[in-house]
Amino acid sequence: MKTILIICIFAIGFGSFYNSNAKEIKWQSVLSDSIKVDPVCKMKVKSPAKYTSIYQKMEYWFCAKGCQLKFDKNPNAFLTNKESQKEN
Repeated sequence: MKTILIICIFAIGFGSFYNSNAKEIKWQSVLSDSIKVDPVCKMKVKSPAKYTSIYQKMEYWFCAKGCQLKFDKNPNAFLTNKESQKEN
């Protein structure tokens, strides 16, 4: 009887943990679609971005025209290794 009770408590706890993570993942995906990071100055940029550039089929958002111009001159200087590997 004690074993069944322990299993039930564990199952209920695990179920609520699983559901809370699913909601968090959905919320993060919504945030990632509406907020991006400027690759030049690392500021957060909200949608719709006024300044954007497309480099290797990826869209980058910028906080100001100056950041966009710096990026357009030399995009590889502002991209990390992970971002460069995703694009290729």
